[in-house]
Amino acid sequence: MNDRINALEEQRAVAREAVIEAFDGDAKLAESWLHQPIKVLGNERPIDFMNSLERIQMLRSVIGKLEHGFP
Repeated sequence: MNDRINALEEQRAVAREAVIEAFDGDAKLAESWLHQPIKVLGNERPIDFMNSLERIQMLRSVIGKLEHGFP
């Protein structure tokens, strides 16, 4: 159980860093993005996708697209 919790926390941190990187290091803008409903996520907030490893993986896919200029 602790391994899964540790993995979840680690992946949350990795996802946050990826968002910050996608916004060229602007942590404030990245944090704002995390708390806004996003159409591609079914109008859910990206921060709400950080509750499971599977949803973080989905979020990482969206972040990857964001890094490449896709909305």
